[in-house]
Amino acid sequence: MTMYIGATFKELTRKRVFLVTLILTAIFLVLFAVGVREMAAMDGQNQVSPAARLMNGMVLMVLGLFFAQLLSAFFVLFSAMGTVTGEQESGLLLAVAARPIPRWKLYLAKWLGHAVWVAVYSAALFLAVVWTVHTQAGLPVLAADVLRGFALFIWMPILLLSLAMLGSVYLPMLGNGIFAALLYGFALFCGLVEGISAYGGINPAVGKFVLLAGLIIPTDSVYRRSLYELLGGADWAGLALSDMGPFSMPSVPSNAFLLYTVGYAAVLLWLGCRAFSRKDL
Repeated sequence: MTMYIGATFKELTRKRVFLVTLILTAIFLVLFAVGVREMAAMDGQNQVSPAARLMNGMVLMVLGLFFAQLLSAFFVLFSAMGTVTGEQESGLLLAVAARPIPRWKLYLAKWLGHAVWVAVYSAALFLAVVWTVHTQAGLPVLAADVLRGFALFIWMPILLLSLAMLGSVYLPMLGNGIFAALLYGFALFCGLVEGISAYGGINPAVGKFVLLAGLIIPTDSVYRRSLYELLGGADWAGLALSDMGPFSMPSVPSNAFLLYTVGYAAVLLWLGCRAFSRKDL
């Protein structure tokens, strides 16, 4: 299994888009750190009250993690959209599949290899943003809250990875990338619409539409639960997420929904293994 993890890393580093992603990530983190430091300095000069400083820190955390999850999704899409069909077109998949191992094990090994590096990248982004806001803006965070938010933040791109790999069995590389990106964007859009609609009270039709979207592609719901846990759950999160326009969080995914996402990922993996086992190479 470690062989496939290492092979996945070598495959990622051969792609130019991998270097572009690292450069964009570094630029984002540097600019974000500079912006947080400047805003913290302005708060100090204006003698902002501790309550206002706390609120500003929460807002910065929300905005920073919002863009961090966009980068994580981009990393997943470019790395996994051609996992099967891309290697099939290049002839690499035929050589790998010729080994005396079941195809479903090969599919799971490739999924695990991508999942490890997706988790490493997402973890680095999450910790960099949280550390920046905590140290520069003085936002207090509890270790238990960070741990829960950390686990859910990593789970979000892994769900997207499971979907992208399943699509790579059926669709060509470019088509699968567009398909997965549209689904991810649809979930993100529904979350923003729900945040905007919170000002006039949640319309029942909007609530049902957002729930249906979350069942189809639960990435945004998992991200919002991650943010909720990181900001202290019901104790703090309501302060920062109730009056932020499209970033507001009028509803929080339940524990039952998180269990649904586990089953959702398991079904996607089962469908991928089944389809890959029957695929004509």
